[in-house]
Amino acid sequence: MKTSLKAKNFCWFWGAVAALVLVLAVWLIYRFIQVAGLPEMPEGDLDAMLYLLMSERKAWISGIGQTMAASVAGTGIGFAFAVVLAYIRQNEPTLRDPRPVQYVKYIMLTLEKLYVTIIRGTPMMVQACIIYYGGFSIMKALMPGASVTQVNQVWSLFASALITVILNSAAYLAEVLRGGIDSVEQGQKEAAFSLGFTPWQSITRVVYPQAIRNSLPSIVNELINNIKGTSVLTVIGFGELMFATTSIAGKTYRYLPTYLVAAVLYLALVVLLSYGLNKLVDCALHRRNPGKGDKADG
Repeated sequence: MKTSLKAKNFCWFWGAVAALVLVLAVWLIYRFIQVAGLPEMPEGDLDAMLYLLMSERKAWISGIGQTMAASVAGTGIGFAFAVVLAYIRQNEPTLRDPRPVQYVKYIMLTLEKLYVTIIRGTPMMVQACIIYYGGFSIMKALMPGASVTQVNQVWSLFASALITVILNSAAYLAEVLRGGIDSVEQGQKEAAFSLGFTPWQSITRVVYPQAIRNSLPSIVNELINNIKGTSVLTVIGFGELMFATTSIAGKTYRYLPTYLVAAVLYLALVVLLSYGLNKLVDCALHRRNPGKGDKADG
């Protein structure tokens, strides 16, 4: 009886919440339609937010597009580099290796640890400045007599931003994959060797598939963090969402409504992407590891 009453109260509560959200959504749509037709920006902050969302839609869309392009491409390419870095970390020199191979492995392992330490120990904003201005100086030296515009056509802001995200993602995801590799049972590695697998085959066919699957939630989190983290790239003038926000605020002198719109857009991106990607991850993990109920049904 008590359980039934609790369930009934639970349904009433969430029904009331859904009704409230629906009423709020209808009211916001009504206000948006009213404000969008005004000849100039209204005084109220909420109305100003709705007005800016409509009047500056091209800038918002462009900023979101640049943010997503740098985040998704940077995370994807960074993941590919992270796989290589994780492989280097797992292949430490042993006494069974020939002496030249030991030296190569030691050098590669040292460089990998140094790279991860430097990238994880310095702010992304500082890295972006070093990459952009350092690359610009190199290109300027390679193109004597070229104007700033000509150099920027070769060494673009997007290239600098993408490289920054790639380097960051590679360093962080390398540590994520290292944890995923360590989570694979040692017995499976030994079983692969007993079946005649080479070290490369055991890693690519046994260890890495499981390590990547175990690391999927952390990889998704890295992509979400990159969507928010690209906001620091405005320091070099890259036209992502934060740069668009700053430009709109400087043009309209309505700072609070502009940054509130940016907060809403970032929140919407993160929530929607997190929900969709986590559903895909759950499906992938469930497909490879069906639950007890599925086994019982079978």
